Amino acid sequence: MTAPYAILHFLVDGLCAFAMFGIFSVRENWYLNILLYNFCAFALQMPLGVVLDGLNRRKCLRKCGPAFGFALVGVLLTFLGAVTHPVILGIGNALFHLGGGVGTIHEDAAKGWRGRGLGVFVAPGALGLYLGTMLAKEEGIPMSALLISIGLVGVGCLGWCGQRIRSEIKKPAVAAENSPKKEGFFLLIGCLAVVILRSYIGMAVGFSWKRTVLAGTVAVLAVVLGKVAGGFAAAGIGIRRTVVLSLLLSALCFLFSENMVAGVLALFLFNMTMPITLYMLVRRLKGLTGFAFGLLTFGLFLGFLPTYLGLELPVDDRALGAVGSLLSLVILWLCVRRYDKE
Repeated sequence: MTAPYAILHFLVDGLCAFAMFGIFSVRENWYLNILLYNFCAFALQMPLGVVLDGLNRRKCLRKCGPAFGFALVGVLLTFLGAVTHPVILGIGNALFHLGGGVGTIHEDAAKGWRGRGLGVFVAPGALGLYLGTMLAKEEGIPMSALLISIGLVGVGCLGWCGQRIRSEIKKPAVAAENSPKKEGFFLLIGCLAVVILRSYIGMAVGFSWKRTVLAGTVAVLAVVLGKVAGGFAAAGIGIRRTVVLSLLLSALCFLFSENMVAGVLALFLFNMTMPITLYMLVRRLKGLTGFAFGLLTFGLFLGFLPTYLGLELPVDDRALGAVGSLLSLVILWLCVRRYDKE
């Protein structure tokens, strides 16, 4: 189900961006609305993840696919929110991400992909956000036509997922495992810190060459492909090697990021650790998959706040990117060492 969930991720995030920057941007309280949307879309995933974990532990509900139910309701609320209010839009976004994310995590584990599926699911969201924002700036695009187009593709993807869920009903459910409370606490804090850093660097660091539509498209594709590549690299050459190589080279490329090639490589390499942090955390917090996913999205919200509040560090963007990469490397190195021991 990872492929249709990834397509839906692209569509949901694209619709959210189109609604926020095209429809709601001209309404009153825009500054407050963007905060409310981001809070609902990212911060709410943590408590909602706890609810989803509880539903997954109930044998009577597990076969019905609670994750798919979250994704389905999330898509519906996203459509409703696009024409009503940013809060509803954000809640829909949160429910879909949780449902699709947890569903992908379960499939990744069941098929032995070792984290490859996580990057595939998460990566299209960045492309959806970019294209949705670009469409919002274009005049003459009717909302009804956009909703119908997205709806047709979305219904097809959800129908395919639903068919897969029904085919699993006859199979025995696998009980969720609960890890000890103290196990993985250091890993939890470390992964959360890295996600906050990644979110903040992504928001704060700019590039002088990123002034055209082509350059912006290349930059967002570097982010998307970096997230996908990170999962495959970690499964292929190991988490430790992927972390060290990607973040060391990222720091170097950030120092020369006024050059477009170096800047694009910096974005690609810096985002390779995204599926790694999620994979390590869900592997240690077994039975708490929804909470783990929601915790890291809460980190995205925390990383967004400094830029939203206008808090800027008096540091050159190149140095900020390089320092962020090296600090992420140190934290993840310590996390990987703890991960290997447990």
